[in-house]
Order: sequence, then C-alpha cells, then structure tokens
Amino acid sequence: MRLIFAGTPEVASRALELIADKHEVTLVLTRPNAPIGRNRITTPSPVAAKAEQLGLNVHKTNKIDEEALNAIRQSNADKAVIVAYGAMIPKAALSALPWWNLHFSLLPEWRGATPLQHSMKHDTGIGISVFELDSGLDTGPLISQLPLSFLENETAGEALIRFTEEGSNLLIRALEENPEPMIQKGSSSLAPKISRLDAKIDFETNAADLIRFIRAANPEPMAWANQNGEPVRILFASANTSATESLRLREVGEIYRSDDNEIIVQCGDKSSLRLELVQPAGKRETAAQDWWNGLKGTAKFD
Repeated sequence: MRLIFAGTPEVASRALELIADKHEVTLVLTRPNAPIGRNRITTPSPVAAKAEQLGLNVHKTNKIDEEALNAIRQSNADKAVIVAYGAMIPKAALSALPWWNLHFSLLPEWRGATPLQHSMKHDTGIGISVFELDSGLDTGPLISQLPLSFLENETAGEALIRFTEEGSNLLIRALEENPEPMIQKGSSSLAPKISRLDAKIDFETNAADLIRFIRAANPEPMAWANQNGEPVRILFASANTSATESLRLREVGEIYRSDDNEIIVQCGDKSSLRLELVQPAGKRETAAQDWWNGLKGTAKFD
C-alpha cells in the first residue's frame, strides 16, 4: 500500500521504520527543524532524520497549508497514517484520503494530547487505538484496539517506547486486514497537556495515586514539590517497603529516614511513599539518600 506517514518525535521514527519495511511510504510529513539542547542547535526532527536515512520524500511543516496539500495530492498515496505528528489535519486534507491515527489509550477514554500519561495517572483506559480521523477531537471511527498494562515502576516515557512498538505492529496488521470501522462507544474523557503547574505534587493524596502521578509526569513535565521554598523534582518514587520504622504521628509532606534507611514522605490517608531519585533546583538528579544527607534537621515539603 502507498502511504503518507506523519510524525515528529523519536518514538514516531521507530514507527516509520517498521511501517516503511512493510509498505511504500511516498511522503513523510514532519515538523520543521528546531533548536535543541543547551546550545540551541537547529536539528531535524527524529522522523525527518529517519526518513532521510531511508531515502524517503520529506515535507517539513507546522501546519497543513496549501503547499503541504499539494505534496499530499502529488504523493498518490492510498492512505495516511499518523504517529505523534503534533499538528492539526484540516478538512481539506481529510477529504483527500483516509487518515489513520495511532492513539495511546483505549478510546473514547483519554481523548487529547497526553492519553498515555492520563491513563497511567488514573489507571484506566490503558492501551492503544487505531482510528480514522474526522473533524472532532479523537472522535473518529475505531479501526483496531489493543488493551495493554503498565509494567511495575514503568515511567510514561518508558511505556511510550513499548506502546509505540506494539501500536506500530497493530497499525500494520490493520492496514493488511482493513477491518470494518466501528463507532466509538462508552464514556469519554479528556487528556489535555500536563503543565508544570499541573505536575505540582499534593501530598494530601494517597501514596499509591501519587506514585502513578509521578511516573506519568516523567519525563515531561516532571512532578515537583517545594522544600524549604525551593522546587525539587521527584523523578522517581516507589511504594514504602520499610519493614519497621519508629511509630509516631507525622505531618503530611514530612520527609524522614526510616529504620530501614529509606527516605520516606508522609502522604494522605495515613500512607507514605519512598523517594528514589530527586533533582533539587539548579542541580543534577541524585539519589534520594544523598539528597537527604545534605539536608539539616527535619525536612518537609511545603
């Protein structure tokens, strides 16, 4: 089948590689070169780099304008597939040919920009969907779905790599089998982009929910909390497995070393979590125990 592929980040480049091995990709749409890293070096997107490596025709654009529409029409493609492109597909492009999108939740749960993160945070709608785009927000008919689960202690960034591999194979099978589209059924939920403010930790929350929240915010935008007026990123936390600890009533947000030498934070519902990896403001990430050793006296998240 002759395909257009639209995508931008690293995970999408892997999808392009897998799809191009099975089908003829006549056009690749991706976002333009962008400044990357501390030195802000202008760099092609991972998808652009992969497409050039594979010798594919690339069109770089932030939106599907008239020039992009001409490239789409001239590609003579049968179908377009999208994996994390990052730009809207207008009606003019939708009417030119079918567009299938790989989505990282079980639709209609978690429509929007960050479905995998929200499914991890809320522990619902976990899986992948292939659906045909229409003019709504992830409302088009379903082509195929696959329920999945998150691995223990897996972050959103790690899960996205694994889900993309599974999703690319699901998409390839759907292209081969061309199943009958199905209308989405059930209650819908929205997955808007998670801002830095959204990622501030509320330690009044139960520890089990907070652990999922911290994993969901890694690598972007990273969960954080204030300690002594300074932000500290919580890169990784896990269940408190301390077998013993001094029994005392602790305040929510209080940080302490357990009798098992673990760094613990008191949370809501009389629960607690174990800090594993943190990053104080302006410093590199560090093991929670090393960070704790640098604190003086009792410590508490604001």
